[in-house]
Amino acid sequence: MDLRNLTIVVGLFFSVFVIGADSFIISPLLPAMAHDFSASISAVSLAVTLYAICYAVGSPIFGPLGDRFERRKLLLFGMSVFLIATVLCATVHSLTAFYVFRAIAGLGAAFTMPNIWALIGSHFHGRLMGTVMGVVMSALSLSIAVGVPLGTALSALSDWHMAFWGSAALGVVALALLWATAPKSQPVATADNASARTSLRSSYATSYSRVLHTKPTLLGLALTLVWMFAFYSVYTFLGTFIAQNFHFTTAQSGLVFIAYGAGNFLASFLSGFAASKLGTKHAIAINGALSGLLVLGIAGWGSSLIVLIPLLLLLALAQGFGVPPITAYIVGTVPSQRSTVTSLNNAMLYLGLSLASGVGAPIITGVSFAAVCIMAAVAFLVATVLACSLRGHKVIKQQDRRL
Repeated sequence: MDLRNLTIVVGLFFSVFVIGADSFIISPLLPAMAHDFSASISAVSLAVTLYAICYAVGSPIFGPLGDRFERRKLLLFGMSVFLIATVLCATVHSLTAFYVFRAIAGLGAAFTMPNIWALIGSHFHGRLMGTVMGVVMSALSLSIAVGVPLGTALSALSDWHMAFWGSAALGVVALALLWATAPKSQPVATADNASARTSLRSSYATSYSRVLHTKPTLLGLALTLVWMFAFYSVYTFLGTFIAQNFHFTTAQSGLVFIAYGAGNFLASFLSGFAASKLGTKHAIAINGALSGLLVLGIAGWGSSLIVLIPLLLLLALAQGFGVPPITAYIVGTVPSQRSTVTSLNNAMLYLGLSLASGVGAPIITGVSFAAVCIMAAVAFLVATVLACSLRGHKVIKQQDRRL
């Protein structure tokens, strides 16, 4: 990889790291925020749901713009919106205002993230694309291993607002890096339709018609939805479980996430190599099945910290090796509409998050965290079945050769 491409990867990596840290930081902060707002855990977790819904709704609306307009400008705009919303979150003392600003942050992320994945798919090719996808996705893992503990440590200095001030400071750096490194891209003007850009409405119709009539894409989107529902069912309430079960402070709860984040970062970094050896289908199916077994282990024996941390580490490895191949597969299903495809994929990711937080909140309140884990295990089983059904798709075979 030459120096120019390396700087592009660094800029994209740091941007994903910042958005990931800001997204994941709420989990260990939920108890402290609930106390500060004089609200229940369930009420505060609604902020997670609102963020996810705005991302899920905004992503399919904003994502296709990357196929019609320059992605660099869209990335800079999206990151700016995200940064402003994060600053506003750091200033609020009202739960209602926090809901509003988290929703705006979700819209900013919806502008940014799909175009990052689409830019990777269009700028890098072959095995390098799979490698870069894994490296940049590993930033999400690093945001858990480093960003979440850093945020909880900052909150310990004052209160939870400090975590968002820290996130905003990193956001300024990410915006500067994107401005300096993001390449200019030519909007996609499809060869089979010279008038595709005459109307934004017709562009949307063309993009979604092509994507939604591609069976491998639909299967991949369903896989993302179910997988992310399973993962976020556990992750969203993990901080609450740790704080209540082990009587940890916010900062101590954040430290437990290091085990998860470090393992996930390592696995995501190496996922491109692993997928090229196992094949896309096998990489997804094997790690989906392992994830289901591991969350069942957390349900049964997670009340012991000595058992919980190794299980989290193994779950992190399974997630790190399983998720990047899903994204790499989906990116390659309709090459001419990468922004549209990745926006839908990101919408499914955050729809899974919103469903997980919405369904999980009453379960953890009325039943237990173990019940949430059992629900997640069933979802991972469904995801594994979907992964196995990828067999025979022509796109999968092509993708395996590229990874």
